[in-house]
Amino acid sequence: MTNSDDSYKRLERDGISDKGEIRIRVRRLKGGKCERLEAIDFAEGMNKEKLEKALIFAGEASGFEEGKSVRGLFGRGLKEAIIALGKGEIYSIKDNKLSIAEVWTDKKSNKPKRRLLEEPYTPTNEERKEIGITEGNGTVVKIIVTNEKIKCPPLGNFVPWVRDHYALRDINSATNRKIILEFESPEKGSLKIFETISYEAPRVKEKLVDQFIKLPGCGDNIELKIYESGEELESPYNNSFARAGLLIKTQAAILDNQLFKYQSENAGRFFFGEVIWPNLAERLRSGEALLDLNRVGIEWRQEVCDVLKREVEQILEPFIEEKRRQLVVEPVRKSSERVNKLNMAICSLLNRLAKEHFSETPIDIGPGHEKIEELTIKPPYANLEIDKERPFSVYAPITIVGIGPGPYQAKVESSNSTHIQILNPIVTLQPHRERVLLYYGNFRVVGKTDKEEATITCKFSDHIATANVRVAPPGKIGPRKTPERKGGFFREIKADRGGNPSQRVRYDEHSGIIWIYVKFPGISRYFENNLEFNDEGSRAMYAELVGEAFCRFISRDYLDTGKVLRIPGGEIEAVTIAMSMAQEQYLYHIHDAVLRQKL
Repeated sequence: MTNSDDSYKRLERDGISDKGEIRIRVRRLKGGKCERLEAIDFAEGMNKEKLEKALIFAGEASGFEEGKSVRGLFGRGLKEAIIALGKGEIYSIKDNKLSIAEVWTDKKSNKPKRRLLEEPYTPTNEERKEIGITEGNGTVVKIIVTNEKIKCPPLGNFVPWVRDHYALRDINSATNRKIILEFESPEKGSLKIFETISYEAPRVKEKLVDQFIKLPGCGDNIELKIYESGEELESPYNNSFARAGLLIKTQAAILDNQLFKYQSENAGRFFFGEVIWPNLAERLRSGEALLDLNRVGIEWRQEVCDVLKREVEQILEPFIEEKRRQLVVEPVRKSSERVNKLNMAICSLLNRLAKEHFSETPIDIGPGHEKIEELTIKPPYANLEIDKERPFSVYAPITIVGIGPGPYQAKVESSNSTHIQILNPIVTLQPHRERVLLYYGNFRVVGKTDKEEATITCKFSDHIATANVRVAPPGKIGPRKTPERKGGFFREIKADRGGNPSQRVRYDEHSGIIWIYVKFPGISRYFENNLEFNDEGSRAMYAELVGEAFCRFISRDYLDTGKVLRIPGGEIEAVTIAMSMAQEQYLYHIHDAVLRQKL
């Protein structure tokens, strides 16, 4: 969709009229398997030379580097998306000449391949009809989804996901674009459903900010617009479809959606808007590494990005504080002594579990220690003293390395190589002296600038391992930047009596309170307004809700530290996996503690 939009923009810039139509065709089989995925536009089309350039991996073909107002900031997109899903065919007609290309992954070498039809030719009317471009120019991408991990949601989910994705908001709301979805599901009687995709911003209760600010220390001009919604929206944390948040924009592109430090707060979910940063495009053209390498948004650890973040947070703060005050709902009466006793005991348990989780230190690999089943870096978290080398180890099981003459070499990189450097980026893996099924090697890292952070990535064949490092004094390093507050992360468990709640339980990190929404549908039967228990079912529901809040808190850590990878387009699946991991590890502790407590 973004490629098609870019192509239409180039036509419009040259004064050429167009229909601005983008068609998405999906055929979903039983069980969520996607049999066919197609995207069609009727814009410029590509000749053989341009199509070949567009399929150079990590190439730049959009016109962004020449200063054109298009989204192609990354030099990757179409071909990488095809490879991630499976294999694809591209048909492009320009000046009545059809060029065809194929993109796939070679199973033996596990490397992407591309092939172009030798000579473009004039398509027949029948061929045009079959392709989907009956007249004029245009491009069609047809993808066969072979990646079994990729599932196609039903129509009821597919439409809002395409409609609400933050990167597509401008396209879906533009008056000069028409997005049409053709959705076919044979299990529903092979009925083909046509939907027009159009995004509408949340209802504005009040316009709070509309101003220009200059970033201190760098001089970039930012246009900031903040609105308050009349209803609570979804937080953008790990949610590309959330409508709360500030869209980070540069020329013709939305690169992120953020509430910054207010992402997990209920109060933050009432605010949305835009941060328009024109200079970001120029910085990207000049080579500044301001985008996340995984293509999931801005690299907020970079200095200029951090300055922007702090400036916006400062402007947001008074509105968040006021909304916090508005949302506070006190119980009708104080909870009984038995409920208070249970709440205190469970908060104590949660703080102990959290402390153990965030203070875990890596153990050395040796006989009798944990089993290594994938490429691993030890330690996974570490502090670096300025200008002092620190050794790290890479471990790989023989199932990854294989049996052969070698040598086996892994490559190590730093995401912040200016300030945190790898001294020996090529690591030779040798058989472990004590564990015959394990290979290992060492590399050294040095930090150059205080308080800088980096993700260290080790690659061996198609296997990847990561570690997080920070330049700081010696000591334990945890995955979270925010230190545990005095008294622990969890201070109280309270009932929220507000009407029409959008969720059944929420943990407020700012106050350390777990709020249980007693008027949420299905929850009210278990509790009085102040969490008094009606029966044993109430106690089990209490454990389930508290466990949900705690495990959601822990799952965020799994995502932040890379223990669960966030793959662009698979953010929701990553959140689900992280939540399941947390529940498997901690939920039974909470249930046991609640059921054992005497009331």
